[in-house]
Parts: sequence; C-alpha cells; structure tokens
Amino acid sequence: MLTNINMNEQITDIRPALRALKESSWATLTQGKYHYNGTTHSVLLLPESDCIETPSALLEDTVLKPVDKMIWLLLMMIVRQSSGDAYLPTLAELGRMANATAPDTVWRALSILRCTRWLTACQKMYYKGGLFKPSAYVLSARPLPISDALFLDTEYKVFLEKSVGHSHARVQKVACEALSQLSEETVSGTSDHSTLAGPVI
Repeated sequence: MLTNINMNEQITDIRPALRALKESSWATLTQGKYHYNGTTHSVLLLPESDCIETPSALLEDTVLKPVDKMIWLLLMMIVRQSSGDAYLPTLAELGRMANATAPDTVWRALSILRCTRWLTACQKMYYKGGLFKPSAYVLSARPLPISDALFLDTEYKVFLEKSVGHSHARVQKVACEALSQLSEETVSGTSDHSTLAGPVI
C-alpha cells in the first residue's frame, strides 16, 4: 500500500518548486509508475530543479566520505541518463556501480546522505509487518534546509533518532550531529543550507 508522507502545512515558507516536487512524486506513484519484482518495490528518484552540474558543495562537504559522494554522483547519473522516471537501483547494483563489494557500505552511504539531507524521503510504501519504507527520494544539489526536509519528510526526526542506534559508529555520530542541528533550529527558528560540522570520523 502506498502512503503519502503528509506535507507539513505548519511550515509555510516553502518554495513552490519543492511543493510541486512533492505533489508530482505522489502523482507518479499513485498512477502506478513503480515496479514490483515480487519482493520489493522500486524507489523513485527525483532531482531538485538546480541539480544540473556536480555541486561544489558536495565535493567540499567534510562530513561525507568519498563513498558517500560517489553514491550521490551515481544517483545523479541515473537521473540524468533516464529518459523518463528514474529509480533507485538495488543495493547490489549500486554497489557494483560504486565498486563497493559490501551492500552494507552502500546502505550506510545512503543513510549518511539522508541524515545530512543530500537525499530526502518524500513518499513511503507500506510493507507486510507494518513497516513503512521510502518509495521516493528527492536528490538535492546541497543539503536541504531543515524546514524543507521536515516539509518533505515529517518523519525525518524519527529517522535520525533511529539512526543514533545504527550498528555503525559513523552513522550514529552523523545522526547525533543532525539531531543537534535540528534542536538548535527549533530553538532559534532559523533555517539555512548549512552542512553538518565536520569532519565526522
């Protein structure tokens, strides 16, 4: 069952392009434009409108490791080369493309990109057992402002809290830093494109 991640209408200062991206992802998925191989559903990839060239902010981000940046670049390559809707490859496929033999390495990189808001969930799919997993991601040319991330994914904070208990120490540290940044913005009421303080080892 497809479930829309409700827009957080309490956040009013949202760019029209971002609202349109959220709505178009829902329209695409509800029209049945996702694939099921008998085990899993494919995950839709949507770029922000300014994802045209390799962003210098990605290369300069001190929190991201080379493998994280490689995965982002591969996702963008997939989007650019797609003649229609683009979809996230399986962990094994993405691992082969990135020359990363362990699927856990790819999964860890995706988790880091999501923690740091280079990649943001915007729709979810219901699976057996009561699990909701992302069915669409927005790929950004720079980390989304926290308000934008919360607009697209109202469960972003929940994801960070779960990631604090991740099996890998680096994901834990990045998630903790992102949670701290989230708390600081809640207190100050400000929002920008700041990356997390780095490096995180």
